Amino acid sequence: MIRRFAVLSLVVAALCVNGANAGDEYYVLGFGQQRIPNDPNKCHTFATFVQARWPGDGPCPSNAIVEEHTISWLAANGNCRIQALLPECGRNFGMHETMEWAQQNEMRTSMWGPYRCCPDLYCRALKHLRMLESGSVRYKALDSGRDSDNVSNCIHAASSVADGMRLRIASPGWGEMASYAVLKKYRPWILDREPTPWVATALNLDQYPIIHRDWQSPQSGFFGPVYRALGGERDLQATYGP
Repeated sequence: MIRRFAVLSLVVAALCVNGANAGDEYYVLGFGQQRIPNDPNKCHTFATFVQARWPGDGPCPSNAIVEEHTISWLAANGNCRIQALLPECGRNFGMHETMEWAQQNEMRTSMWGPYRCCPDLYCRALKHLRMLESGSVRYKALDSGRDSDNVSNCIHAASSVADGMRLRIASPGWGEMASYAVLKKYRPWILDREPTPWVATALNLDQYPIIHRDWQSPQSGFFGPVYRALGGERDLQATYGP
């Protein structure tokens, strides 16, 4: 584990010093998972950051080599409990591990992206991932009043990539609504607001039923949160994968 942290530290340092080289592109994917009706104990927010590399200095081909890093912060046992009084041991789940966890818990998955982004966002994500995996951060589903460098829920583990570690006052809802709020925090680093589908295919995401979202908030509007809490968008079908 220590060796892995050391290697990741060197990767972060090299990227942040040199920036993107010829034959490099970077992408971000945002995910929201929840049940319908939306249950705060059965929902999740996470994000995946991708580097695509290819030989030469031409445009990025659709068969580039991709490397992904996912921030998917959950209780180590995979149970989200907003009624828990004390922080507990957390663990960062992998992208495919998170998708399978959601299916086992009968949760649907929404996805935003993949969007081409600045290498700085990728650097930030790797740095934050290194801290999460160091064991210094614990998990708590309701982390209000906590410093996110010590205690964090899944939402703030993802949003800290953009706004840094700080005292958390509240969470922006849960599930898809919270995931969309995190995506908006990434917007200053996003270079192209049109998705790049081949990146998701290269990550083998087309094996899962996914609702692909655009930049409009899920059922946005004044009554949106109430509408979603009562089971709105119940009949949405997956538009990606099986």
